[in-house]
Amino acid sequence: MTTYKERKENKYNFVLAKDGEVIGTFGNLKKITEFVKDKGFPSYWTLVRKTEYPIECGDYRIFKVKHY
Repeated sequence: MTTYKERKENKYNFVLAKDGEVIGTFGNLKKITEFVKDKGFPSYWTLVRKTEYPIECGDYRIFKVKHY
């Protein structure tokens, strides 16, 4: 069983940026796909398969950052 402290140390947030400007921070990729309404933006199932960050999707970039 993991402790609260271990969970906090392993937590990540996702930062969505468009054209180098931060739009928002999200707790998971699903929230990002619900937020972005652009037609060409990839689905959650496409994003979740990506292993390298930042993920680039047209004008958008998704960064995975450590939560402090």
